[in-house]
Amino acid sequence: ALTRLHTLWLAGQVSVEPNYEDSHSLIEAYLVEKLGDMGKKIHTGRSRNDQALVMLRLYMKEQLKHNILALDGLEKSLAIKIDEYGMTAMPGYTHMQKAMPTTVGMWLGAYQSAFNDSKKYLQETLAIIDQNPLGSAAGFGVSLKIDRELTTKELGFKSVQENPMYCGLSRGWFELMVLQSFNMAVALCGTFANDMLLFTTQEFNFFRLPDSFVTGSSIMPHKKNYDVFEIMRGHANSFNGYITQVHGAYTAIGSGFQRDLQLTKASLVDGCEDAHATLTMLSATIEHLEVHDEKLKSAITDEMKSVEKINQLVVQGMPFRDAYKKVKERL
Repeated sequence: ALTRLHTLWLAGQVSVEPNYEDSHSLIEAYLVEKLGDMGKKIHTGRSRNDQALVMLRLYMKEQLKHNILALDGLEKSLAIKIDEYGMTAMPGYTHMQKAMPTTVGMWLGAYQSAFNDSKKYLQETLAIIDQNPLGSAAGFGVSLKIDRELTTKELGFKSVQENPMYCGLSRGWFELMVLQSFNMAVALCGTFANDMLLFTTQEFNFFRLPDSFVTGSSIMPHKKNYDVFEIMRGHANSFNGYITQVHGAYTAIGSGFQRDLQLTKASLVDGCEDAHATLTMLSATIEHLEVHDEKLKSAITDEMKSVEKINQLVVQGMPFRDAYKKVKERL
């Protein structure tokens, strides 16, 4: 009967009408209609509290796995671009000023390493939240003899979340953990977007994207706007808002379920969707990134080699400070 109900749901033939309190009461009503008294047993040893916890937990696991895969794809896009242009020289910047020569491979490789560490953060978060709360009921367990190991196996959880009060306490807290793990990766996307918005200006012209990734102006025909990176930067700057919303709802209450926690759902879903969209879009832009070799090489001016000249004098035996002063006088 549950399988049939699921089929009807996927076909759009079932919806939660106002006469049902929620999806749980809809399911129970359907089972009673089809199975009689057997359908009335569906809620045995359960509460909407632990059922909602299971739904949210499964959703968070799914989203973590999706974004782990998105980070895999992003790392592969970076690796391909590094293989293609890694040895191309480019200027490095600090304080928004020319600093020292580097390579496209080192620049992109820094992001590749950072996204790899971000993936580990998501994997660790997944390992923590992969606990089955079903059987905690309203947050105090049940006196019936139920097999929580069975539901843990059937639902694909790694372990049972043993303490029933911890099951309730983890609602909101686990959501916060998931969003914080995504925030690290999205923040990196914002940093990369900042680099690209600078490096794609006409003055730099180090890189470009195909026209399918850029937009035009309504009155300036010469314009090609990289607003894909502006939107990416915007998501990175605003993502912390989801965390603030969940943090506010969670810390405003004590242990045990209170309805404030319902307010965390929209922030969680929106945050998960934004994170996945941002990561997959960044992967696509890197995959199609075009590198202007000559522009990059010509931007490496002689003063950027000052540290190399200092080090040559140091190797010859001159004290660093003296070498520094001597090279500086020649600039």
